[in-house]
Amino acid sequence: MDYLSPANPARTRQSLRLACASLVLVALGALTPSEAGAQTRYTCRDDNGNQYTTWRACPQGMKTTSVSAGPTVSEYRSSERAPSRSVPSSPAPDHQQYMSERCRTLSDTLRTAYSRNIKADVQSGMRREFERDCREEESDAASRLHKEQREARQQRREEDRQQQMAQQASEAEEARRGQQCAESRRILHLKKARTDLTEGERSDLKRFEDAYLARCAR
Repeated sequence: MDYLSPANPARTRQSLRLACASLVLVALGALTPSEAGAQTRYTCRDDNGNQYTTWRACPQGMKTTSVSAGPTVSEYRSSERAPSRSVPSSPAPDHQQYMSERCRTLSDTLRTAYSRNIKADVQSGMRREFERDCREEESDAASRLHKEQREARQQRREEDRQQQMAQQASEAEEARRGQQCAESRRILHLKKARTDLTEGERSDLKRFEDAYLARCAR
């Protein structure tokens, strides 16, 4: 055992290094597969309030809302191959229909960037381009949509008001007709109850009754 004696310091140091390496390998072998391959999971939120889950740090411009232990490396790679199943994209905003083709394309690409696995630096460049060339256009498109929606609401309110006025006028006319018919019916009953009517009064009564039946007998 002379290679461990103080007379052989080089061999002693080599033996110690081998022993430490063996201990490290044993410790690593004792880990479960999930412990050895665990990743950190980040939850990110963009300016529109949409949240995404990724296994990388949130890119610039996104807010990190939570950080937790994620899946194993193999699971991460699987999710990377099919990100559209775990990172759905938000629907296109309504005002986008009033934007130019170029700005719509930029907006759609940025909105679906995570589901399409576009790199963060590419996204940053596209965001700068959108801010420079399309932000004012997007604001004008949103204002146009808001104006059209406001005008449509005003038109519906006006149509409802006119319909309500017509309904009220119809109800008032029906009420007047009912009152007139009730009065005509009362007069008719009184005249029919008389037995001393002259020939002319009986003719007037007949015309009055015909008018009453035409107007009120419905």
